[in-house]
Amino acid sequence: MKPRKNYRSRPKKVGAKKKQKVASQKRRLVTAGCVKEKLDKMNTVEIRELLKKTAKKKGVQPVKKTTGSTSKKKSKPKTK
Repeated sequence: MKPRKNYRSRPKKVGAKKKQKVASQKRRLVTAGCVKEKLDKMNTVEIRELLKKTAKKKGVQPVKKTTGSTSKKKSKPKTK
C-alpha cells in the first residue's frame, strides 16, 4: 500500500529559470556599483554572497509607494 503523504524536497532551479535569476542578480549588483567583467568571472555562489554583503552594507529599506502629489495645502487662518 502506498503512503498517503508524499514527502518530497523543494525543486531546484535549473536551466532557464536559474539563468534568469542569476542575470537579475548581476543587474542588481551592477547598479550597486560592481564591475560587470568581474561578475562574469564569478560563479553563482559567489554572486549570492556578494549580493548579501551589498544588501547588508546598504541597510535594506522597504520601498515607499507614493500616490499623487505629496505636497500639503496650507490652510489660511480664519478672519472675521
